[in-house]
Amino acid sequence: MTDNLKTVSTHGTVLEAEMVKNLLESEGIEAFIHAPHSHDLYPGVLGDVMVQVRAGDVEDALKVLEIGRRKEEGGGSDDESGKR
Repeated sequence: MTDNLKTVSTHGTVLEAEMVKNLLESEGIEAFIHAPHSHDLYPGVLGDVMVQVRAGDVEDALKVLEIGRRKEEGGGSDDESGKR
């Protein structure tokens, strides 16, 4: 199953990755946290924390993340037509 997962974003902390995971899952996209170099005592400190989705969900996940980024910056729209 892990062979079918693709990274859609990378973060410095587990908390940041969890926020992205929650955003994706609120849009119906199952997401997973992968922190290969993390230590149990200090998760996310020793390496990047990745948010991954199934290969078939990558395009939708990237759209959700782009819309979220634009909203966070205060200049985005809710859809691709530019309407707010």
